[in-house]
Amino acid sequence: MIPAQDPRKGAFLGPVHTIETFEIRPDCRHFAGGMPCQFWRPCHGCQNHDPVAYRVLIVMLGLLGDMLIASPLPKRIRDEHPHAHVTWLVDEANAPILRMNPYVDEVLIHDWEAAAQLPSRRFDAVYSFERTPSAAALVDRIDAGHKAGLAFGGPHHGLYPMGEAAQQFFRQNTWNDYRTLTNTQTWTELYFAVAGYTYAGEPYILKVPEEAQRRAAGLLGQRTGPRVCLNLGGSLPTKLWPQRHWADLADALLDHGAQLAILGGPTDRAACEALERHLRMRGAGQTRVAYAPLTLEEASALPGLVDAVVTGDSFGFHLALAHDRPTVLLLGPSNGAEVIPKHVTNVTALRSTLACSPCAHQVACGGVGGCMDTIDPSAVLKATLDHLA
Repeated sequence: MIPAQDPRKGAFLGPVHTIETFEIRPDCRHFAGGMPCQFWRPCHGCQNHDPVAYRVLIVMLGLLGDMLIASPLPKRIRDEHPHAHVTWLVDEANAPILRMNPYVDEVLIHDWEAAAQLPSRRFDAVYSFERTPSAAALVDRIDAGHKAGLAFGGPHHGLYPMGEAAQQFFRQNTWNDYRTLTNTQTWTELYFAVAGYTYAGEPYILKVPEEAQRRAAGLLGQRTGPRVCLNLGGSLPTKLWPQRHWADLADALLDHGAQLAILGGPTDRAACEALERHLRMRGAGQTRVAYAPLTLEEASALPGLVDAVVTGDSFGFHLALAHDRPTVLLLGPSNGAEVIPKHVTNVTALRSTLACSPCAHQVACGGVGGCMDTIDPSAVLKATLDHLA
């Protein structure tokens, strides 16, 4: 035998066995295939050997908020099956948020390689929450002991539910009246039900890298007052609060001594920059207003560094929930029953005054919006200050 040394760190890791005694354990959770695992040591005698006894595939490509809404599910799977291995099929753009969930063992990018690979693998359970035909159709071809959720194909050559628990999930993904008129379950509850579990109020799982937390803290700088994150983002135009309302709210918060952090995704950059320019023109310096384009990891850290968050129904709202931050939630087309966990007590929801709200985006207005306009900035200010009191 010869001594083993990690060429990256120079750390002595013990002996390397000869070809005759060398052992490979592909049943291990950390097995990486054609390369050494993260511990960089031979399998024989490794104290980190963790044999997998139950393999699960979750199929959910995006949006980012959905990744957080479903984030407690892998932990519940591991609680029920301590030696489970969880693979999650996801779009590449959303993969970083899953890498911040320590209960997801494998983040598998939805591409042609995954499409070629998955039919050759076997899982004990597959939970599919994806309506996209290319992903849902894969579910039909995967070998699994149990499947639940949505698949594509079947006798009607379209999307169909697998299992009784998936019926409500299927209805809510097919006809929006189920979401606005009859539904009282959050999406997290529905995801758990499809997987055969009862949601017990488990928190979102989000472990932001320390370096990203440091960079986000550097953007905020020295504390000059109560910190409020203004999240301008939204996945649909009808979810966006008007720019003039954000400006009115930001002006009022500065007058009350607040320190503001502006947050938004790549598609919200113009709106964020416009609000920053407005506040700079009124004399707010870097110590009072913080904004910069952020990586997904940095953006995920930011709500955890403030005292309150103001947001629409968006990824930013679910980040606030993940960090357990007091939140003012602005609701237009969205149904609060879907997105506000029942055990959460630090969210103030302000709803549009229009009779058609919530419409769950099945909009009579043709998608031009208007419902978010009716949420008064003065009411948002009061709710925010109440959280800061």
